[in-house]
Amino acid sequence: MNNLNDILVAFAPINLKEMDHVKLLDRLDTKFVVHESQLPALLAEISDHYRLLVIDGELLHAYETQYFDTPDFHLYMVHHNGKRNRFKVRFRQYVHSGDTYFEVKSKTNTGRTFKNRLKVDSIPEVLTETQNHFIALHAASENQSFVPSLRIFFDRLTLVNKNANERLTFDLNLRYLHDGSYKSIKNMIIGEVKQEKHAVSPFRELMKGHRQANRYLSKYCMGIIIFRKELKKNRFKQTLKSLNKLGYDIY
Repeated sequence: MNNLNDILVAFAPINLKEMDHVKLLDRLDTKFVVHESQLPALLAEISDHYRLLVIDGELLHAYETQYFDTPDFHLYMVHHNGKRNRFKVRFRQYVHSGDTYFEVKSKTNTGRTFKNRLKVDSIPEVLTETQNHFIALHAASENQSFVPSLRIFFDRLTLVNKNANERLTFDLNLRYLHDGSYKSIKNMIIGEVKQEKHAVSPFRELMKGHRQANRYLSKYCMGIIIFRKELKKNRFKQTLKSLNKLGYDIY
């Protein structure tokens, strides 16, 4: 990606305050996996349609996310088993600013994503009573006990459509930490179109033109599969096979 920075600086910038109108905590998502070598050319093709988030001169922003699950990985299994109404529990830290949020991210049976969050001081090892109540308020948690399950690190490019209520993110340099074991996924870029409702998206149209199939698996499920070989993964096998054929060495 030697020329990535040259392409990024050609984008019109946008700051955090200007992005207030596209928080999209209630949205529809479309996700893609592309190879790192493809990213500069793809960005060059859409540079007229999007603005790029710039914070203190930085174009690429580091994220750290700690997921919580039950000791038997119930939330992973709900996703694996294809349940349409499901949720994830996590803390997300924006490393540059230090801002940290506790989040309950839900997916409905209509395919919408809802994100409810609380600002917190740091990422803990044990959920507080307030945080457990927050889960009960926003998800059918059935009084389950949640413990730290997976920590994920990545760097993100964030773009905003100039003419529509759409955000487009690219996650790079994906790394995982679980029970002291570390794994990085080399060359994988995860692109995600986020919209209030399905509408024409320059990036989605570009991917359609490139005949780029959606071979996406959630970052959380991918990490659990990497480290917990004993858990079921039957429903994900075809996606895993496709990703491994592309050289991502997930499982």
